[in-house]
Amino acid sequence: MKIRIITIHGIPNFGSVFQSYALCEYLRSQGYDDVRIIDYNPKYYTSKSFRATIGRIINYGDYNRRTRKFREFIEKNLPLTEKSFTEFDELKQCDFSADVYIAGGDQLWNVYHPCGNDDAYKLTWTAGKKISYGTSLGQTGFTDKQIRELVSKISDFTAISVRESASVKMLRDAGIESSHCVDPVYLIDSEKYHSFLKPVNQPPYLLVYLITPSEILNNTIKLLSEKYGLKVILCSGFSKKCVCDEFLKDLGPDEILSYIYNAEIVLSSSFHATSFSLIFQKQFFTILPDMHTNERILDLLSHRGLMHRIITDEEQLYDVYDTHIDYSTLKPYGAMIDASKEYLKGALNNV
Repeated sequence: MKIRIITIHGIPNFGSVFQSYALCEYLRSQGYDDVRIIDYNPKYYTSKSFRATIGRIINYGDYNRRTRKFREFIEKNLPLTEKSFTEFDELKQCDFSADVYIAGGDQLWNVYHPCGNDDAYKLTWTAGKKISYGTSLGQTGFTDKQIRELVSKISDFTAISVRESASVKMLRDAGIESSHCVDPVYLIDSEKYHSFLKPVNQPPYLLVYLITPSEILNNTIKLLSEKYGLKVILCSGFSKKCVCDEFLKDLGPDEILSYIYNAEIVLSSSFHATSFSLIFQKQFFTILPDMHTNERILDLLSHRGLMHRIITDEEQLYDVYDTHIDYSTLKPYGAMIDASKEYLKGALNNV
């Protein structure tokens, strides 16, 4: 079976890269040997704003190193189509001749991100068989007009799965049946990720990743680092968003994964940093990002019985900062993973 996947795979975000890798790796492990990611990288991913341009100039060396590391990792580990695309019309004109097209994980249908308004990710450019796997709508704040427009463009999918339980209900209310599935990073065994790990030559540290500046963030960092005697390492973006002892701007996807694996505590607003903290059984805390991306984190931590790891205010911070996650007592996730695999198997068998 010839499978072609469209997802967010080419941006400098380690979560996007590893969810792309995991979906392909799982499909190949199930005997599907012709699996490729459509190398679609729309131009809107490269910000042309004055602020972004100045940031790239100021951080020229770090920016180039990070870009190179991500590009080399992607080229080595993701099975991409030979041809690359930047425009919707280019996809429409290409004959992929796939047996099935998959709209993959990540926030492809979140209308508050550019990709959510890009019909390429809704596969409207092909009349072929279409399914989705673990696609994220990001949040539940869709207007009636937005949800009707989405439904009109995915109504010809033979199977749809999304990453949030609230999205299942929202789609059902709009007349679309869907399944609730785990993010692709959970489809493969954690040992697969160990092959990407690198040594980290650091004293015990608190890793801060993908964070929005706030007073509660700095208070959390201060409390955790002083309580446990940890060095504070920030590794996201090019602007210093919080107090830290070291700011790493040029890490590649495997290096970020390694820093999560070796951290004493992980503090982030990232779904995938939270997910890999769970996969590697790390101690972690989460500060929710903006309102348009919260649902997927809330859904994940609710399923695992870990809502208390979300830092919401200073009072709650003092209630939980000295508590530890006992992974032997967590709500199991295996049944959800198995059901997601069954969904994917059934969806592919029915095309």
